Amino acid sequence: MSPAPASVKLPRALSGLWLLTASLSVLAVPVLMVTVPYWHDVRHYLQQLGLWQTWISIAVCVGLLVISRRKHAETEEAWAQGALLIFLMGGMLTGILLNYGVLPQWLVQPASLIKTAQVLVLMVLHWGCALQTWRCLRRFVQQI
Repeated sequence: MSPAPASVKLPRALSGLWLLTASLSVLAVPVLMVTVPYWHDVRHYLQQLGLWQTWISIAVCVGLLVISRRKHAETEEAWAQGALLIFLMGGMLTGILLNYGVLPQWLVQPASLIKTAQVLVLMVLHWGCALQTWRCLRRFVQQI
């Protein structure tokens, strides 16, 4: 396996950070719900977790979008070709929808099965966007 060129190291690090935080968020929710005894405390921790996850995801996605095109260039970088930009936009959209749309409603009505399903679907989609972004960049490095 050849070492990654310098132009792909930062995007790989950013996508790895996004995947790590998304994975930890998905794993932290059941742990919080089992270990914290009071629902009020669980709600507080989930709000904080969602807020941090959303802002890290937005920062990573915007950062990858910004560095995907060089200054005064007509085309994207070689690593940003294809479906990668769709995964970045999907990650931003699911992160914003999750934290500012569905999660606050679910925290108010935790017994609602529809709200729980919406939260789970958005969390899995968000994690999937992070995973696919990381896999696209990994595949690009292996092709070099």
